[in-house]
Amino acid sequence: KPLPPFDAPPVQLADGSREARRAEVAELRKQVAGLQGSAEHLKQELNELLANGPFDMAYGMSEGTPHNARLQRRGERDQLGDEVSRGFIKALGGGPLPAETGGSGRLELANWLTRADNPLTARVMVNRIWQYHFGRGLVQTPNDFGVRGLPPTHPELLDHLATQFVRNGWSIKTMHRLVMHSATYQQASGHLSHVSNRTEGTDRTHETDLYAGFPPRRLSAEEIRDSILFVSGELDTSPAREHPFPTPISWGFTQHAPFSAVYDHNQRSVYLMAQRLKRHPFLALFDGPDPNATTADRLTTTVPTQALFFLNDPFVHAKAEKWAARLLANSSDERQQIEHAYRQALGRTPTETEQADATDFLAAYRTELQSAKMDRVEVRALAAFLRTLFGSNEFLHVE
Repeated sequence: KPLPPFDAPPVQLADGSREARRAEVAELRKQVAGLQGSAEHLKQELNELLANGPFDMAYGMSEGTPHNARLQRRGERDQLGDEVSRGFIKALGGGPLPAETGGSGRLELANWLTRADNPLTARVMVNRIWQYHFGRGLVQTPNDFGVRGLPPTHPELLDHLATQFVRNGWSIKTMHRLVMHSATYQQASGHLSHVSNRTEGTDRTHETDLYAGFPPRRLSAEEIRDSILFVSGELDTSPAREHPFPTPISWGFTQHAPFSAVYDHNQRSVYLMAQRLKRHPFLALFDGPDPNATTADRLTTTVPTQALFFLNDPFVHAKAEKWAARLLANSSDERQQIEHAYRQALGRTPTETEQADATDFLAAYRTELQSAKMDRVEVRALAAFLRTLFGSNEFLHVE
C-alpha cells in the first residue's frame, strides 16, 4: 500500500483500532521490560561466577592442534614457503619428531634433553646449583656454554658433578647435599690467606677462580627478606594462595593505565607477585631479577638507599618491633636480650666490645625517647638496635 502524501489529511482511526494499538504497545513494552530484567539477572549471575567460582580461576593458555609450520619468506605471513617438520635443533644433534607423535612434543623434548649422550643439560644444571651456593658458577656465563661464553674454571669438577647428578637420577636435592657437604663449602673464607693462582709467565692473579674455601657473598633480595621475617619470628611457612587480584568485572586497564599492585605478606619471597611492567620495590632495591628477561647472573650493587632502607622502611620497623617484643617477653635482662639477638641474627654470641656498644646504644636511645616523651620506650629502643643488626654486613652476607 503506497504511503499517503505529506499534505494528506491525517488518517482517522476508529476507537476500536486505537485501543487495539494501545494494547499492542503496552504488551510490547511489557515484553521489553521482561527481557531487560532477565538480561540484568543473567549479567549479575555471570559477574558472580567470574568473581567467586564455582572454582578458582587460573590464568593460562591452551594449546591448539599440533602441526608443522611453513617458512615465511622475508617474514611475511602471507608469503609461505616450504613446510618444516617439527623437531629439535640440528646443531645440537637433534632431528625431526617421529611421525607418530600426536601431542605437542614436550615429552619428546624432555627425553631428548636428558638423553644419556647429551652432557650439556647436566652440566648446565649443576653449574646453576653451584652458582646458587657460591655466588658464581664454575662456568661464569651460565646462559652461554658456547664459543662466546667463558670456559669452566674447573672442567674436571664440572664433569664430576654432572656425572654424579645423572647417576643419582637427576636429583636436585642430592646435588645440593653433595655441594653443601663438601669441605670447600664448609671452610670459612676468613681462614684463607690470600691464596692466588698465578698464570705462568704473567703476574696476574686469579683469586676468584679458586675454591680453597667458601667465598663470601651477599644474600639475594629474596634471602634478605626471608631472613628478616625468620629472625623476627614473623615468617609464615605455609604455602601461599593466589593474590587478591581485582575481579575481571572491574577491569578497565589500558596501555596508559596498566595494572599495578604490591601484595605484601609474611610468606616466603618466592610467593611475591612479580609483574613485568613494574618490579616489586624491595626486589628492585636489592638487585632482584628483571621480570622482562631471564636473569642468569644478578649484578650486586651497594648503594645508599639500601642502608637507608634498614633505617626508615616501615617493613623493617614493623619486624624489628615484633622481634623486640619477643626478646623482652623471653627475658627481662638486657644482657641476655643482646646475646639472644646476636645468636638469632648472626649465629654467635657478641664480643665484650659489642656487648658494651649495644648497652651504650640502648641507654642513649632510651634517653632520647624519654626526652621526646615517646611511649613504649623499651620496645622502641631495642627495635632500633635490632635494625642495626639487620643492616650489618654480617647479617647480609654468607661467610
